[in-house]
Amino acid sequence: MLTPPARSPWFLGVARPYVRRRLARGLDGFYAQGVEAAREVARGQPVILAANHVGWWDSFLVVALDEALGTEGYALMDAESVRRLPFFARLGALPLDRGGASTSRAGLRAAAAKLAGPGRALWIFPQGRHRPAHLRPLGFLGGVSLLARMAPDAAVIPIAIQYAWGDQPMPAAWAHLGAPLPARGLHAGELERAVQDGLARIDAALAGEAPPFPALVAPRVKGEGIGARLLGGRADG
Repeated sequence: MLTPPARSPWFLGVARPYVRRRLARGLDGFYAQGVEAAREVARGQPVILAANHVGWWDSFLVVALDEALGTEGYALMDAESVRRLPFFARLGALPLDRGGASTSRAGLRAAAAKLAGPGRALWIFPQGRHRPAHLRPLGFLGGVSLLARMAPDAAVIPIAIQYAWGDQPMPAAWAHLGAPLPARGLHAGELERAVQDGLARIDAALAGEAPPFPALVAPRVKGEGIGARLLGGRADG
């Protein structure tokens, strides 16, 4: 098996502006709460960033959040996807072969080794697949608990991701970065409840029952065109 290329700061320097442009064009903004607190945690210890996995845009959100956190970030990714799309490895993707218990454990161990000190971060989607954010249970798998045992000095930051439609023909992305959990003794159920709490906080902000989240990436679309106003019954005259 070919060894995937390593994380490349040069490639990241090119990819990050591209990701911000794609988010600004393709979404009605990306709003995130808890980034500053998570950045402070990462300055003092390595972090495992565990998020629910909603859809295709998630990887773009990870790149934008990794830049905002100022971490040296890596992300666990299906091994076949890394082989098929090696540019993800240059962004920090690490292959995880789920073909068997021994290969999965080896992949987790190699990933945990990246958490060598403060400022190091490892992203994981404990569901292992896309799943709508409103479905319960979220279905977190036990691999995240095993990973946490392999990196006992890390803090685990629960991240809730949601997409919601407003006045534009594309959704906005929302992320809530919660209070850190200790890796020692972490149970997948505890982490899942923390992510569900973050999803509830996003819902409250969307409903106007809580303050809005700061914009990490502002939407490029401003206002509405004449076509949208006509379809919405708001044309002048």
